[in-house]
Amino acid sequence: MPKALSEQDEEAFRERICQAAARLFVEEGPAAVSMRRIAAELGCGTMTPYRYFASKEQIVTAVRTRGMHRFSEALERALDTPGDGRTRSRAVRDAYIDFARRETATYRLMFEYPEPRREDPAYREAHARMWRTVAAHVEVLVAEGAVEADPALLGHQIWAALHGAVMLEIAGLLPNGFDAASLHTRTAGTLFEAARPGRGQA
Repeated sequence: MPKALSEQDEEAFRERICQAAARLFVEEGPAAVSMRRIAAELGCGTMTPYRYFASKEQIVTAVRTRGMHRFSEALERALDTPGDGRTRSRAVRDAYIDFARRETATYRLMFEYPEPRREDPAYREAHARMWRTVAAHVEVLVAEGAVEADPALLGHQIWAALHGAVMLEIAGLLPNGFDAASLHTRTAGTLFEAARPGRGQA
């Protein structure tokens, strides 16, 4: 009789399923993600993944949901470091890039492809948490008087620029001598300068 898995072992196996699905999704396309293919990647029985997820769609949503929580946790932890707002904002940037480099398949699945199960409660919770992290470091800068801006809007502008830099780095398309951080430093500097207090006054 097979040994019963502990909750920790079950969670670890769910994470392995998610990692395999993310890798297949971004490397070979959505059609490559099937329970049979995931089982083959993991070296387990074809029906084993069904013990943990009801369908491949549920797995893909779980990849996004889990990824968003890890992503948000990394950015929240970076923001909760010593220093002024600009220092902490740079820490958030570095945590963002580090996540994208460490979990490239999950990162790409989170942001390159539409999510058909947007009403899934767990996904909605993770998505809302992620959106809060987008504005959080800008809220610190606003509170310090370093910028005058709508934190959500400026946060999304910074996010869009950072995502672009990260994707160019992943694709190997950055100019010689640049990585995502150095390229984004220039872009973010321009955005922060435009939002400097009094900048819009005559």
